[in-house]
Amino acid sequence: MLVQLGLCKGIASKEKMNGIIEHYLVLTAPGKDQFGQETEQSVGLKVSKRQLDAGIENAYKAYIGKQVAVPVYAKAWKSKTGAAFGMDLWLSDDGLPVPVQRVQARPTSVAS
Repeated sequence: MLVQLGLCKGIASKEKMNGIIEHYLVLTAPGKDQFGQETEQSVGLKVSKRQLDAGIENAYKAYIGKQVAVPVYAKAWKSKTGAAFGMDLWLSDDGLPVPVQRVQARPTSVAS
């Protein structure tokens, strides 16, 4: 399973030029630009109609401003002419966050 980590900003909608409205779960994460300066990068994870109908927007309201790990899958695409191509990240399964266990360093044992 792939997961995307980030600070939850909630669900956003974006209308395409052809009038289709796409819905995204927006996460942000710290990053660096080409000059090494700290930046905040946003990632939009596509939300399916099934997930919207199931109330995913309400489910994420409680997570806004919190760190989340979201299950995702990647879907490649190309234009009809083949001149453009890319990859979108979609929420996987029910789209709800998954728990992440942080691994802590083990204390070194002292030889007796």
